Amino acid sequence: MLKMKHLLSILLILTFSFQGYSQKKGKKKPIPKTKITAVQEGGPTIEMKDEKIMPDTLQIQKGKKYVFLVDVSEFSGQGNTVEAGNDDNSEKAELKRNFPKENLEIITINKYTYVLFENKQTLDITGNGNSFQAFAYWSGKIDDKVQIKEGKRMATEFVAEQLKTKKESSYVINTRKYKKEVASLLGKNKVTSKSKEVMKELLSGYSLPFPDIEADNVPVFQQGTAKLKTLESYFLKKKGVRVPLKSVSFNNEGFPLIITYYEDEGKNKSKQELIYKDGMLTKIIKADQTTSSINYDDNKMIFTENIGDANETTVFWLENSKLLQKSYTLMTDDKFSYMNTFTEEKFENNCISYSINNVVWSYNCGGPNNKFPYIHTYTSYQNKEVLQFRKSKIEKKNDRTYDKYYSEAERADQNDNYKLWGTFHLDDFNLVDSFNFTKDGTAKTIKIDYTCYE
Repeated sequence: MLKMKHLLSILLILTFSFQGYSQKKGKKKPIPKTKITAVQEGGPTIEMKDEKIMPDTLQIQKGKKYVFLVDVSEFSGQGNTVEAGNDDNSEKAELKRNFPKENLEIITINKYTYVLFENKQTLDITGNGNSFQAFAYWSGKIDDKVQIKEGKRMATEFVAEQLKTKKESSYVINTRKYKKEVASLLGKNKVTSKSKEVMKELLSGYSLPFPDIEADNVPVFQQGTAKLKTLESYFLKKKGVRVPLKSVSFNNEGFPLIITYYEDEGKNKSKQELIYKDGMLTKIIKADQTTSSINYDDNKMIFTENIGDANETTVFWLENSKLLQKSYTLMTDDKFSYMNTFTEEKFENNCISYSINNVVWSYNCGGPNNKFPYIHTYTSYQNKEVLQFRKSKIEKKNDRTYDKYYSEAERADQNDNYKLWGTFHLDDFNLVDSFNFTKDGTAKTIKIDYTCYE
């Protein structure tokens, strides 16, 4: 199950000073200063560098509406001061989406900078060792002052206040939507035959013999029909040395009861205990005593878990014989709503798409799991561009042997040149007995031992 971990960033030092001045003939007025400071709370001490960092100077002319997104520390001084039109910056994307007709000039500042405005005001974003996270807005009119606000998020709300309009960031809107959807899922307990089908498919994933089995390997592991009692997988090294990977014990219905995972060195990593009531999985208790509670709504299986500063709700269901899921991770404090995450899988043209916050991150594509040769492609994306393309093939050599190949193609439009990567060997019960493969130029063997109920 996908777990999205959230860490709240601590602002060690936040200082933002605003200076305004005007001039008259023969007399200079004093420069007023305003400082906003957030004091460090419970964070680690960071030793500041002694070397001087020369600030940049940025001159701003009247006539446009300007928004400044300031995120500066002594460690972010590399590169350019101004980054224009970078849609990877979520706050920029929010501003463009919410104010398409305002023709805002959006400027990101990530280096110590003096900003000089034509109306004689300045923003002083300098000071070795200081960190600045804030927004600033100027209407571009000589008589209007520059407005500032501390923070890195909710730029839309800040700009809307200056423009005297009502706009909200998408993550604020989505928080209300997601909370409503989660509320409609919780508290239900409608167990049907469809509920049990979903549960069995989910548990088959928990019962796989070693961690992180990729989707393109799963068809080989679904051939077995025996009712398992225990399962132990391990790397088999020279002289018969075993390095454990995973162990599972099962109840007499063949459902996993206790699952233990191991580190690379064979040390105990984590453990999960699965609790059932009337034949249905109701709870998973982890080694750290965190608990996933489970309820059912006909063809849906719903997991809920508190993961520190957030609550996670994950829904599983079957579609075209494939187990799909969607997950809501919602911060307990709404002021951190920008950290909320919604992930979703969809079945499209024999592919499973995976999205985070409605942006597609990957596609897993393959045919029926029981037909060989089984061809599978995996494509991941970054900024809507293909980040990785991988194509594999599993061939049934005989009733007990399956060979796995990887294509050398790096794009979908390239010709395949398959290279043998590994071989699966099955036992008399059609369970994978061993898996031989080559990784980083080294031959490796994973062995699996089983005991079964009669």
